[in-house]
Amino acid sequence: MSDLITETPEACRWVAVACEKSRRTSDSVFGSFQAGVIWVDEPYSDGEIIGGRDPSAMIDQINNEGWPLYRGHDPGFPSGRSIAAKLFVSPSGRKFVVAILGFYANELRLSFGDLGVDSNPEVSSPSMLDSLDSDCQLDIATDPREVDPEWLKNVLRDAPLPVVQHELSHNAEEWKHELIRIGLPYVLFVWNPFVTTIAQEAAKDVYARTRQWLRNLLNELPSRKSPIVSLQSYQDGCEVSFLIRGKDVKCHYDAHDSLPIAAAQAASLISSMKSRNAAPLTLVYEFDSQLTRWFPSYATLEDGRLVSNQNMLIALEQHPTGLSIGIYKGENQLSKHK
Repeated sequence: MSDLITETPEACRWVAVACEKSRRTSDSVFGSFQAGVIWVDEPYSDGEIIGGRDPSAMIDQINNEGWPLYRGHDPGFPSGRSIAAKLFVSPSGRKFVVAILGFYANELRLSFGDLGVDSNPEVSSPSMLDSLDSDCQLDIATDPREVDPEWLKNVLRDAPLPVVQHELSHNAEEWKHELIRIGLPYVLFVWNPFVTTIAQEAAKDVYARTRQWLRNLLNELPSRKSPIVSLQSYQDGCEVSFLIRGKDVKCHYDAHDSLPIAAAQAASLISSMKSRNAAPLTLVYEFDSQLTRWFPSYATLEDGRLVSNQNMLIALEQHPTGLSIGIYKGENQLSKHK
């Protein structure tokens, strides 16, 4: 689809200016920059246009906040960010969106130690939590090409909170994983049924039913091909995600049982990073099945830099040709649960 750029003079001129601007303003964040077509008004074999028929919300999001790039739309493997985008019309009349893509480089990657923070702080579960707000909801987002509606309907049948469904459109013709994003209030991840009491006993039922619903969801994952569940919420202005991979239900139970301490650790880590003027925008946790504990895989800072204790990046020439930016159709994204 790069031919669309070369055959459209206006797009060529914009790419040259936008790439140069990105190099001047973001060279301490990204190791390289490329232009790519991320949307076209041509449907694929299923009749759908990837990203929806109106790209305006996507363009606004990229230009205002940027949009993460993942390897194979796996949120555990960040590649960079799309940092500018614009809609063009080719001489033949095809509409398309070009984005400037900034790719992370290992030589610019920070570690948590570089920031002077302990990535695995000693914490304990809180002794008490407040009741949930009356307007709490459960958000769930999937790409219907990956996760069929019937399976989704089945797992949501006994949902503990009002459900709001969102449709993802992963910007790739093929996919290796089935990504299931679930948004819940952060306190539901922190709650430890063996330690923590709820301010109002009547509200404990929602906590308990949510815990059991997540357990039931994990039981359904073996029926998928290659599932990734991203449990998401917001804590102190940071989007926190806990990734559960694959079909090993016993491992998933271990991850679920360990989630309250991991959520408490994440809250402590966010506070420590902010105290060092390194406020994170996102913080992603993975589960180590051998050590049976969660660990922070990476964070992205407000200034765009990547923080990770591990080398998770691959050379630019090894990136797959299909981009994956995890578009939400329309303007709806998962609610900013707190």
